[in-house]
Amino acid sequence: MYYKKSSTAVLLLAGVFTALLYSCKDDKDVTPSLNVTLSVTKDTTVNVGDSIIIEAIADNNVPVTHSWKINDTLTITGWRLAYKPGVAAKYVIKYEGSRANGTKVNKELTVDVVPKVRPVTGTSSKYISVVYEYFPAPGQFVNESIGTPEGAQKIIGGTSNMVHLGAFGGYVIFGFDHSIVNKSGADLAIYGNPLKTPTEWSEPGIVVVSQDINGNGIPDDPWYELAGSQYNAEGTIKNYKVTYYNPKAVANVIWKDNRGNSDTVLINRFHNHQYYPLFAANQDSITFEGTVMSNTFGLMPGSSVYINAAFAWGYADNWSTDATKDPYETNMYNSLDIAWAVDKDGKAVTLNAIDFVKVYTGQNCKGNTLLGEVSTEVRGAADLNME
Repeated sequence: MYYKKSSTAVLLLAGVFTALLYSCKDDKDVTPSLNVTLSVTKDTTVNVGDSIIIEAIADNNVPVTHSWKINDTLTITGWRLAYKPGVAAKYVIKYEGSRANGTKVNKELTVDVVPKVRPVTGTSSKYISVVYEYFPAPGQFVNESIGTPEGAQKIIGGTSNMVHLGAFGGYVIFGFDHSIVNKSGADLAIYGNPLKTPTEWSEPGIVVVSQDINGNGIPDDPWYELAGSQYNAEGTIKNYKVTYYNPKAVANVIWKDNRGNSDTVLINRFHNHQYYPLFAANQDSITFEGTVMSNTFGLMPGSSVYINAAFAWGYADNWSTDATKDPYETNMYNSLDIAWAVDKDGKAVTLNAIDFVKVYTGQNCKGNTLLGEVSTEVRGAADLNME
């Protein structure tokens, strides 16, 4: 009897153990699998300045730890990603959901953050709406009415007033109350005051453009030169730099460049005053850098008249000789195409629109004491895509 009782107890214990084993196995089997659904399920596009918002929802209310990686550099935790990118670019978003038992789920998508194109509205103007910066190099009209910050503001809203940029590198930066869209053909008109032959007088200004890729409304984004006819021409120098030194008197302004050359901006009797900008923050010296084109100043063949010859196309204040790309004589403004934009290495870039325009004097030529230095003038600008 004792033996039977002992055997029964053992069998009962074994049964209980087996039941518990299978019970645990069944519990594991019924645990919900890890399924996570993202509110954004495919690659998408947002405007710069807007937030990337993605939510992760786990099925069956399973406890999940959520982690997001942005371009493999920034990690954000939590079930809801809210990230505001600083600049326009492609952002790779990697999501990982994990449970305490080690189960994981991974998802990935790309968000293309693009510059916001400010649309034309019923109140938009085709002319300049804002002058962001005016910084002339020394010149004969500098410190006169068209060579002051106050004078530069007058090119807003039309083409009746003019601003003087001075010698090589002097510039003005302006914009519009909307983005100028890159369409087929010329997009931008810049007005100047060149003269046609036979008393030809052009003062070509290089045009660079920028798009507001960080969405902050100020021109602190990369610049792209509109590559005109001289961009790859013999005599054109990239990364050219000139420093002008303030004589602090009515006197010629000495300059030195980064190629070992030096010369002066000449004072002339018609503008007998200081040529160094008296409103510059630095009253000792100022430096400008950019692309410089070959000089075209000299006597008109067979005469004693001095001229400054125009280039074919692609510049401001230039009586262009290519009537197809820049029919100045017909339009009385220079026609610029955003599609001509190149980066600092000379590679073509595609801009869907621009928000900022910079024009600077593109020749380093002292001229003479009669005519003065070669210095670009700007008499306004317009969006050619508007009527």
